[in-house]
Amino acid sequence: MTAAWRGWLSSSVARFRNEPGTANLTRLQPLVTAANERRDETAALDDDELRAAATALRTGAELDDEALAEFCAVAREIGRRVWDLDAFDPQLLAVVNMVRGHVVDMATGEGKTLVGVLVAAAYGCAGRRVHVLSVNDYLARRDARWSAEFLDWFGLTVSGVTSELTDDERRAAYLSDVVYAPVHEVGFDLLRDRQRTVPDERVLDQRDVAIIDEIDAVLLDEALVPLVLAGDAGTIDVSRSLARHVRHLRVHRHYEVDDDRRNASFTDAGIRSIEEHLGVDNLFQPEHVALLTAANLALHAAVLVERDVDYLVRDGRVEIISASRGRTVDRQRWPDGLQTAVEVKEDLDVSPAGEVRDQILIRALVTGYPTVTGMSGSAREAAGQMAEFYDLRIGVVPPATPLIRVDEDDRLYADAEYRDEALLEFLTEVHGTGQPLLIGTRDVATSEAWSTRLDAAGIDHVVLNARNDDEEAEIIAEAGRRGAVTLSTQMAGRGVDIRLGGTAADTQPELADEVRELGGLCVVGIGRYDSARLDRQLRGRSGRQGDPGRSVFFTSLEDEVVLEHAPDRPALRKLNADGRILDRALLRHVEHAQRVAAGKLDQIHRKTVRYNEIVENQRAATLAWRAEILAAEDHYDLAEWLTPDARTRLDKQEAEDGIDAARAAAVATLLFHLDEAWAEHLASLASAREGIHLRILARETPVDEFNAVAVDAFRALRRHIRDAAGETLTTAELTPDGIDLADAGLRRPTSTWTYLVADTPFQNAEDGFFSALVRR
Repeated sequence: MTAAWRGWLSSSVARFRNEPGTANLTRLQPLVTAANERRDETAALDDDELRAAATALRTGAELDDEALAEFCAVAREIGRRVWDLDAFDPQLLAVVNMVRGHVVDMATGEGKTLVGVLVAAAYGCAGRRVHVLSVNDYLARRDARWSAEFLDWFGLTVSGVTSELTDDERRAAYLSDVVYAPVHEVGFDLLRDRQRTVPDERVLDQRDVAIIDEIDAVLLDEALVPLVLAGDAGTIDVSRSLARHVRHLRVHRHYEVDDDRRNASFTDAGIRSIEEHLGVDNLFQPEHVALLTAANLALHAAVLVERDVDYLVRDGRVEIISASRGRTVDRQRWPDGLQTAVEVKEDLDVSPAGEVRDQILIRALVTGYPTVTGMSGSAREAAGQMAEFYDLRIGVVPPATPLIRVDEDDRLYADAEYRDEALLEFLTEVHGTGQPLLIGTRDVATSEAWSTRLDAAGIDHVVLNARNDDEEAEIIAEAGRRGAVTLSTQMAGRGVDIRLGGTAADTQPELADEVRELGGLCVVGIGRYDSARLDRQLRGRSGRQGDPGRSVFFTSLEDEVVLEHAPDRPALRKLNADGRILDRALLRHVEHAQRVAAGKLDQIHRKTVRYNEIVENQRAATLAWRAEILAAEDHYDLAEWLTPDARTRLDKQEAEDGIDAARAAAVATLLFHLDEAWAEHLASLASAREGIHLRILARETPVDEFNAVAVDAFRALRRHIRDAAGETLTTAELTPDGIDLADAGLRRPTSTWTYLVADTPFQNAEDGFFSALVRR
């Protein structure tokens, strides 16, 4: 038994014995045993008989234990005939547990994609509508194609929803029994549907069952990312001359930056310098608030947001690099003017700022599904969070073959220079043997700096980062070739297996054997990530399906996770001549820094959920109002929404143009003012949220104060909609088709677009206040 296998076994047992949020998956092992007992009988069926057995399972009712065991037997045989894949017992154990609502942790290479298809088919047989949610278009498109023939045996239809589809294509796709889609695409469709004025134009049929691939990444790392629907609203003014001036200011003299580099502020000298540049006497006068905002945005863009770490500039546009994925994400923007400030800093054309029409957190999107399950290769560390935030239980599926990968202790160095010298020597030595190397970095800048070092050392390599994420599947699939050296940012290539010997090993198995003899894939991490889950994700790229492998992290006391989250370290002892630290206390200090980082993120998650809860409840109320308005058969059904004068005018319109015209006028006007009122309400709450941290100084609870503000603002919303609609209906031109809102100067945005709000690289005072408490 290898050290890695013993470590996996002992940690799994220890963590899952009494820990909240965990599940004992073996309780459903009898179902797998029952499926195995049917193996010979099922294998003896011809294709027509097997197809009949599969369609017979589509009862439209939840599969009881006997039916679930039968399903597993039939599905395994269909998989063997379609893909020449025979599902292992651990995979079937994962399937039955996911059908019963658990989340499963499965090692990389153990067949999560196959498990996901079988679970989708099981829910489909029970008459449920299934969305299999992934992190990008590539995986959704690939898996929809791959699963189609298998699902057809059960009489189930399947579609993929990706960014390039039209509304008509999306509407048709969502009618399929099983839909593969990136989670953000479903969210964007939901937001657009919330703004539609004709019910038949909606594209998203319903949310029923969500099966989430890499569920910890979606529900934890990206759960608080807002998906936004925006309309045109001009631009935010950050002058280029101000941006240039700020770039020449000096730290400590003109501005200060917090230790964790999440906030920056002007000193008195900095304020004076800005005032002189702008030609104003007092930047804090009310009439100069826009200039003060612009100056702060320019400072944040100049000193807190780093090119090739936080964003790329490509084809004249700023492309934000996702902190959780290490890659650029389509349609992602920074909020609150920072996007404009960065574009000005880079001397690019400024994109429209946009008025937020509606938004939803990924967390709120997912919790809108009555049933949520999923799988991941790194979920077990997140059991507590998944239980707390989603009431989900996680269980570990044992590998089909023992894990023989060797996970070495960290190699910790006094500083980054010592670490990098030792790492280059290590990489040169390993590469000389022909053993393939996968080198994980935190960001684009680090990957490109190491690419330069490897070039200088004469080591051929490929770089997989946010610059070339379109090629990631092809690049990562070849990372197991003999002599391959691949530099990769975090999350890159997830969902694509690294096969020893590369893709050529499919037809030349001796290539894989050569790499096995060399020790398999060697994974090297340059610095720890903020989460131990991300470390395990990287290690998990090696040692798939019983292959040999090796993993090691090269870390230093100057790594970002240490400097940001645990800068006060024990004194240096036991330092080798090469700068390597052998003191176990300092090795534990790095792990402590990770725990502090994880604790901060958990607290931010809790706080964001509490702030967002009231907003989601209010949005649910406005959506109910919207549904009430759309369902009205005539304007008499809307009497409570109409002022007396509006009702009188609509009665007159009915007499002249018919009852349908009166209904159309009332519905169109009320929906317009409801959507406008909600957008204004969101803007008001955003402003309240930005200033609510001042309540800390008054010994008040910020969340409670925010909720009070939100409740007061919302209480007046319905009356505001009624009054605004009443004024429009009594003054605008009514037509035989309803009402001409445009002629009255009431226009919906001429264009809307969707985007994700990136995690802002700086924080408000409340976040900083909390961070200080955590450090204590």
